[in-house]
Amino acid sequence: MQADTSSIQHSARQVAIRVIENVLLEQGSLSTQLIRHQEDVSNEHIPLLKELCFGVCRHYPSLNSIALHLLAHPFEEKDTDLYAALLLGLYQLTYMNTPDHAAVNETVEACRLLKKDWATKLMNAVLRRYQREADEIVETLEAQPSIEFNMPKWLVKRFNKHWPEHFEQIIEASNTHPPMCIRVNEQRVSRETYKKSLMEQGIKSEAGEFSDSALYLEKAVRIGELPHFEDGFVSIQDEAAQLSAHILSPKAGEKLLDACAAPGGKTGHLLEKSDSIHLTAVELEPWRMEKIESNLERLGYSAHLICADAGDINNWWDGQPFDKILLDVPCSATGVIRRNPDIKINRKPADIDELVVIQREILNQVWTTLKPGGFMLYATCSLMPEENEQQIQHFLEHQADAKEVPLNSLAPEFALEWGIPVSHGRQLFPTLQGHDGFYYCLLHKS
Repeated sequence: MQADTSSIQHSARQVAIRVIENVLLEQGSLSTQLIRHQEDVSNEHIPLLKELCFGVCRHYPSLNSIALHLLAHPFEEKDTDLYAALLLGLYQLTYMNTPDHAAVNETVEACRLLKKDWATKLMNAVLRRYQREADEIVETLEAQPSIEFNMPKWLVKRFNKHWPEHFEQIIEASNTHPPMCIRVNEQRVSRETYKKSLMEQGIKSEAGEFSDSALYLEKAVRIGELPHFEDGFVSIQDEAAQLSAHILSPKAGEKLLDACAAPGGKTGHLLEKSDSIHLTAVELEPWRMEKIESNLERLGYSAHLICADAGDINNWWDGQPFDKILLDVPCSATGVIRRNPDIKINRKPADIDELVVIQREILNQVWTTLKPGGFMLYATCSLMPEENEQQIQHFLEHQADAKEVPLNSLAPEFALEWGIPVSHGRQLFPTLQGHDGFYYCLLHKS
């Protein structure tokens, strides 16, 4: 029995090496790679696979600095799989409860399974040296931002430049495991009633401070353990993301657009607020559109789903204007690094400039689909001012019929006690036991 468990864990490790290798080679995000490869391990070992992959990505800046220090020569690109195996070994030695000899032996064995026996002695020597000298090595490297803050140097500089007063909070929260937050479907059950249902299952939770539908679980659980999850009583969604439906406050009969809609959390929440709205959701990627479909099916709602580029309105818009628009644009996701730790590996400064151009185009095009007197909520999960307040500043300077209005204009009872006001809109920062980093600005078309 022991041998069987070990072999399955072994396969989880080999799949983790493949996932991390693909992330390092920029062949897709961590979440995409996990969706693609988690079928390669048994269901009970998916948590181990995720722990290995998320752990290496979350601690990549530190692990990468240590690995490069230990290696006389970096691995060539064709041996990225070996580098992924080394990072996994270092992660196990530093952050997991794996016995040291097991972590070393498994990494050496991984080289053989990759059919690269020549690397076994090197891997063994490097990891055993780290075992002996870990404290001295870390001390030697501790002045590097990658070790001190566990972040790429360029991100450390930007966070410090833009948000000096919130810098420590951003770094600390971005490096931790995110809390599990759920959104209660208040059309089906009240938050208090659902909180009691959770307690009956032995699951402790706390009400969110800013969203009436948010509950934070004291400990993360599997989705299947949430009462009536398949009946659409709850969804998994961060509290900051839940604010969008509260801000837009949809009313019966209104025509709404959710542009860049995947994975459909906000789409579902808008319908939970009022299921008699006419909602159109646009999403570019077909596989992400499937997630929206399955989300809505579980919740028991329907919307007009269009697979298209939201910025290419000639390709999808029928010319009938919308009353309200949620525009959650593609962004650097620097406010949700703890949920997407591969950002530490593959996000580059040049990406921000490219994203600003894409956001600007989508914003300008989608604005034309809003009816006069209508409202657009611009949103990102970014902490970069150029994607947020500066983007809105540029838009307002060039769009004569656009005006910023307070975020509670459509729901005066909605208290704006979250985040901080910036030159345009409000910025939220990731918090240790609370919401992610997010940005919102509400625009009115005169």
